[in-house]
Amino acid sequence: MKVNPKYLHSIEILASVKNFRVASQILCISQPALSKQIKNFEDAYEIEIFVRDSQGVTLSDAGKLMIDEITALNRHIKKTDELISSISQNNLTPLSIGFGKSSNDFLPVFIREFQKKQSNISISLSDICSQDQEEQLLSGSLDIGFMRKPSSQSLCSIPVSSDAFVLAVSKNQYNNDNVDFYLQTYNLLMMSNHSKSQINVNTMSLLKNRTYNITNISADLQTIITLISSNTGVAILPKKAILGFYDAIQLIPFPEETSWDIHMVWSPNRLSRSVALFIEHVKDQIASPVPD
Repeated sequence: MKVNPKYLHSIEILASVKNFRVASQILCISQPALSKQIKNFEDAYEIEIFVRDSQGVTLSDAGKLMIDEITALNRHIKKTDELISSISQNNLTPLSIGFGKSSNDFLPVFIREFQKKQSNISISLSDICSQDQEEQLLSGSLDIGFMRKPSSQSLCSIPVSSDAFVLAVSKNQYNNDNVDFYLQTYNLLMMSNHSKSQINVNTMSLLKNRTYNITNISADLQTIITLISSNTGVAILPKKAILGFYDAIQLIPFPEETSWDIHMVWSPNRLSRSVALFIEHVKDQIASPVPD
């Protein structure tokens, strides 16, 4: 078998930071050793996964096709290693929890209170969209998700919160609550145009029959917020995703209904003791919420 987990981890890190020096520091190996790993992988498959230039490295077309699968495999290898280690120690498996931008207000409280009672259960968090969470819950690489209600009938879920889409504008540009005025006057900033992005799907739905000028950018949510604060444009975002930024940004509700429920989701076919303990904890928290 040509697949080497060590090489796959190095590829993921290098693809993320796009710099051999930085990647080698993260991996705690020398640059020549990292270069040799990448070359061995490319030679084994007779393929170029990275393009080198004076600025660093970027993924080749072939690399772009395989990086998501490599990242998913790395995550599963890590989870398997943690599972085996935990079982050998105390029969309590680590928890892998997925969440979206709309979980910022309640999930930290759930986890903080859970770890007060179950400090021996380690938790890893992944900020991923609802569709990816559902796929990973079904495959077993994710234990619990906080997401929109799943489409799969084989997953269990309970509603734990809700959110709504709003138009986010800089307070320097705010002068009324007319959504159409801002869409017609300013550039509409969007996350990178990813087919799985529920933010983009809902944005396009809300823009139907409206006049607007989209500026597609490849950026994360923090960059979008910074651009809004800099008077560069406006954006349609989940209200809870902007918690903590209200001083600089005005949130304008849409005249139509834009809210949705956020569910805790799990697979009943993969119900470990740790998962069961966390589910019961969240149910208790919902019944008797703990103050922030």
